[in-house]
Amino acid sequence: MKDKPVILVVDDQFQNIELLEAYLVPQGYEIVKAVSGQEALEKLSGNQIDLILLDVMMPNMSGIEVLKKLRADEKTRLIPVVMVTVLKETQDKIKALEAGCDDFISKPFDKVELLARVKSMLKISYYLRQLDENEKFKVVVDKISDGIAICSPDYLIKDSNAAILKYLNITDPANVNLVEKLFTNYSVSINKEALMDLTISHKTFDIVRRESEMTKVLYLEANLDLIKNSAGELLSIVFILRDVTAARSEEFLKQDTLTLISHKLRTPLGVISGNISLLQDGSYGHLNEEQKKAIDTVSKQSVLLVSMVEELLGFTIVCSHSS
Repeated sequence: MKDKPVILVVDDQFQNIELLEAYLVPQGYEIVKAVSGQEALEKLSGNQIDLILLDVMMPNMSGIEVLKKLRADEKTRLIPVVMVTVLKETQDKIKALEAGCDDFISKPFDKVELLARVKSMLKISYYLRQLDENEKFKVVVDKISDGIAICSPDYLIKDSNAAILKYLNITDPANVNLVEKLFTNYSVSINKEALMDLTISHKTFDIVRRESEMTKVLYLEANLDLIKNSAGELLSIVFILRDVTAARSEEFLKQDTLTLISHKLRTPLGVISGNISLLQDGSYGHLNEEQKKAIDTVSKQSVLLVSMVEELLGFTIVCSHSS
C-alpha cells in the first residue's frame, strides 16, 4: 500500500466534502474532490485512486450511474466504492449492490464508523490490485513458450507456468522437487551436486527426454538463477527451460550427414592410395619406366585429391558449427 492512500470524495454538496476531508486528512489520507458524477470520472483519469466515497443522490448523473460506468471500465473496475447515502429503503440498497457497490455509509456521518470503513476498504483495495496484477502476470507467463518455475531454496516448486509442466510431464506441481524430478526421469548434462551447488548464481545445462513408445525425443536448454535479497540470503531459485529440439535435431542430422560423406569419400580414396602403393613397391609385378611414371603421376594426383577432400570436409564442419 502507498504511504498516502488517495480517496476520491464525490458529493454535490461541498459542505459534505469539507466534513469528510476534515475527518480523513488528519489520518494521513490524500483527498481528491469532485462535485458531480462527470467531474468524478474526469478526476479518475488523471489520478491513481485507492477508494471512492460516492454520494448516491446527485443531479444529472446519480451515484449509481457513476458506479456502473466505473465497473464497466477495465481501469477502474477494481476500485472499492463506498456509497454515501441517506437511503433507507432495502430496494435502493439492492440496486446499489447490483451496480457493484462495496459498502455503505449513512448521512449524517459517524466519524468512528467512517474511519473504520475507510481503513477496511483500503486494505481490500490493496489486496484486490495485488491479486489482479498476479493474475495478469500469470496469464502472460502462461502464454510464454519457455518453461518457467520458481522454486524454494530446497528446490520445491512454488510457482510455474503451463509450458514447464508440459515439458516435464507434471500434472500437479505441489510438493514436487524439481531436481529429483529431473534426475529421475531425464538425462541431465551436469551432475546433481553441480546443479545443487548454491555458490554459483547462474548455470546453463541440457535436459534430454529420450524417445519412447509414448513420447518423442525432447531437448531442453536449461538456465538456473539464484534470487537473493540485499543481505545475500537465498529467496528463490528460478528455472527457465527452452525447447531446442528442432535446433539440436538439425545439428545431429548435419553431423550424421558429414560423417556419412566423410566415410563415403575417404573409403574409395583409401583404396586408391593403397593400391597405388602396392603398384609402386612391385607387389603386382615389375613396372617398366613408362608405367612407373604413370603410377607416380596418379599417386601425386591422389595425394592432391585427398588433401582437397580433407579441406572441403573441414570447411563444411566449420560452417555447420557456426550456423
